[in-house]
Amino acid sequence: MLHMLISRQLPVSPERAYVLGCGKFGSSAAFKINSKWPNCEIHVVDSIAELSSNTPGLLHAGTEAVQFLRDNLHRNRPDELVIPCIPEHLAFEWVRSHIGFPIPVPVRLMESLPGAIAGKDGCIYCSFSDFVCPSDCTEPEGYCPITEEEREKPLFETFEQISLNSYKVIVVRSAQLLPGVGAFTSDQLLTLLAYLRKEKGRFLIGTASRCHGVVNGFVH
Repeated sequence: MLHMLISRQLPVSPERAYVLGCGKFGSSAAFKINSKWPNCEIHVVDSIAELSSNTPGLLHAGTEAVQFLRDNLHRNRPDELVIPCIPEHLAFEWVRSHIGFPIPVPVRLMESLPGAIAGKDGCIYCSFSDFVCPSDCTEPEGYCPITEEEREKPLFETFEQISLNSYKVIVVRSAQLLPGVGAFTSDQLLTLLAYLRKEKGRFLIGTASRCHGVVNGFVH
């Protein structure tokens, strides 16, 4: 049984960031990154045809997020930031755009995940929170800053320890870049794809921060 956590330290002073989605959360992320690191090259990607010119960064209107990543992620730039702000499981869609097919996540898994909710295409969303988290949450280790409830382990570790017969589990950790802004590196996505190209079978592919996550089923 394979259990793999793909986690990377985020760069202290990022040079390039891809913000995927230019809605409320995406535009907020672009402003926060620009304010913190004015020299960071920000790319804002959205499938809609027109984007607000007030959003900082290079705007890529009418562009699908996964296709943009396929055209722009390269091994020689491992510290590029990827900030998903679209209603899709980006890491899973990234893999699926290259290889394999989606399969439903076994429903029984919902019993062992906090706040589990079934999503489209057989995925499962889960969260430690039953309320809307503040947009500037600092995601502290070991407890919730709103309820002050202690948490024994972060959700990405809970994902990594999922045990289902005949499924291999791979989890991409989303780390906090800034309050309310989660990110992972381009190297994490490239590592995920490279590993799956070599492995065959049924997988559970998850992305999780300390508090929130999503799991999809995958086979190839």
